[in-house]
Amino acid sequence: MRGARKRLCSALIVAYGLFSLYAAYTVFLRPRRPTAPRPPHRDRRGPRDHVALGNEEWNPWEGDERNELVASQQRYEANLKMIKNARSHLEQTSLRVQIWGKAAIGLYLWQHIFGGHLQPADVTAQWREGSQKAGKTYFSFITGPSVVPSYFSVEAENVVLVLNGREKVKITYATQWLHYAQTLLQTHKIQRVAVVLLGNEQCNNEWIQPYLKRHGGFVNLLFVTYDYALVNEEDIFQWPLGVATWQPQETNESFKNYQDALLQSDLTLCPVGVNTECYRIYEACSYGSLPVIEDVMTPGDCGNSSVYHSAPLQLLKTMGAPFIFIKNWKELPAVLEKEKKMSLQEKIQRRKKLIAWYGNFKAWMRQNFINTLENSFLPSDKG
Repeated sequence: MRGARKRLCSALIVAYGLFSLYAAYTVFLRPRRPTAPRPPHRDRRGPRDHVALGNEEWNPWEGDERNELVASQQRYEANLKMIKNARSHLEQTSLRVQIWGKAAIGLYLWQHIFGGHLQPADVTAQWREGSQKAGKTYFSFITGPSVVPSYFSVEAENVVLVLNGREKVKITYATQWLHYAQTLLQTHKIQRVAVVLLGNEQCNNEWIQPYLKRHGGFVNLLFVTYDYALVNEEDIFQWPLGVATWQPQETNESFKNYQDALLQSDLTLCPVGVNTECYRIYEACSYGSLPVIEDVMTPGDCGNSSVYHSAPLQLLKTMGAPFIFIKNWKELPAVLEKEKKMSLQEKIQRRKKLIAWYGNFKAWMRQNFINTLENSFLPSDKG
């Protein structure tokens, strides 16, 4: 895309120059037949063909020359307007970011947070892509098994890598992508890199730290899932886990059954697993089924950060998630008794409120993501 922009600007500049030269030639250099002034008492109603009075001669091309000059000027003005519009468009989209979705969480970022589309729609396709303008930034997104290092076009100077760091095998693959991005930086093919990381469920993410700029690396920004203790809202940000993606063993029928179960459930129970945060929380929110969450910390290195002090699920809590949090499942009978006393209208309103909150949550995450990239990647106007 960067090459296409350069070619467009070069073509516009060349066209501008050609039209300018042609206009100058028409006005100053093009030979013309001498044209004498018309006699003051000429009968304008008489025939104009082959009129000759002394040395005066009518020029039959005079009108064509005048029309051509007007047309040339119009083309010049249209070309100038096109150049101005192109320049204005480039100023409006002053940042171009290409997102490489090499972890399933990338689909949540693009399709749910950004509300973007992918072509082709087939989830099993080897290559899928999409684009959209947001804020001052033009985003493009690529994903699929065919997106491998060195085998696709790098079309922006700024890159967001979406990586999976849950286990050793995934980390090995993720570091290959980081080394590829580093090579592109060293050869000046790209300028800045951010990472969206599906972190380890026990927050064992030490492997990524040497790649961060604060530790002498090249990664400007890190967006990471789960309650990572190093989140500081400066260069490390907490990112939502999101919904699960299409699984190979999933069928249209099984997925439809799951959707129907959420739609028909007023509550969705979310017990802890390896981590308190799970896909079911976000899937329930998508359909208005209120999550009932076991609010306990799981073993590992997750916990409070320098800016969040309410782990687990500190991001959701900070955003005012209207969930039911319980410390022990012995509290569930009391929750169910309260449910029995609620009217249908109250449950409908609660479902609407939950869906509205989730929509606002995604919109906030999207805007915060865009603002963070623009504040970090765009040149500062200060001093």
